[in-house]
Amino acid sequence: MSEKLDTDSSKPNTSSKDRLEFVIAVMLGLAAIITAWTAFQSTQLGDKVQESFSEGIRTSDQASQEYNTALATDNQSQAIFLEYAKAAVAGDEVTAAYIKDTLMTPELAAAVEWWIEQPEETGPESPFVEENPNWDDSSWVAAEELDVKAQEYFDAAKKADTDGDRFDLLQVIVTLSLFLFGVASLARQQKIQIGLAALGGVVLVYSIVMTIVLGDPAGFF
Repeated sequence: MSEKLDTDSSKPNTSSKDRLEFVIAVMLGLAAIITAWTAFQSTQLGDKVQESFSEGIRTSDQASQEYNTALATDNQSQAIFLEYAKAAVAGDEVTAAYIKDTLMTPELAAAVEWWIEQPEETGPESPFVEENPNWDDSSWVAAEELDVKAQEYFDAAKKADTDGDRFDLLQVIVTLSLFLFGVASLARQQKIQIGLAALGGVVLVYSIVMTIVLGDPAGFF
């Protein structure tokens, strides 16, 4: 009769232990999912850093080449205009006409024509000014646009790197909860199991909150 009573009294303890082990197993699964998610985000963001940084370097190189082209074009145009202005001031109309008709590009010749038509008192000293509608500064504009685009790539690489570091840290934190749940599942005393599971649960809840806060910067969804 006493043996039957002992068997009956042990059932609640067995049932509560089973429930605790089930809860630990569920939390282990959640922690494993978050660990996989953080690892995926970290890997994808690392690839994004490399891609954005490479694109930034390539675009920056294009901007430098465009700047060099614009500077070379400006220097050549200014040199030709200077020779034209010298001939015009000296009254050498033949040389001035030759330079204007032969050496100048159509864009430069049109810019010079606009400059000649301006009032001598209020007109600019050269045709290379923004208000000259015939002066082509598209190379400078293109170079500046490429420079801005390159900076955007570098900023994106920096942001992806920062986000990746946050996911790396989160992965370390959630790994701690995996460790706590693993030890709890092996502990024989229920009080120790509960303590370790509770501590792991706190770490897991924090990890879940941080996962939601960090979102999906890698763009999986």
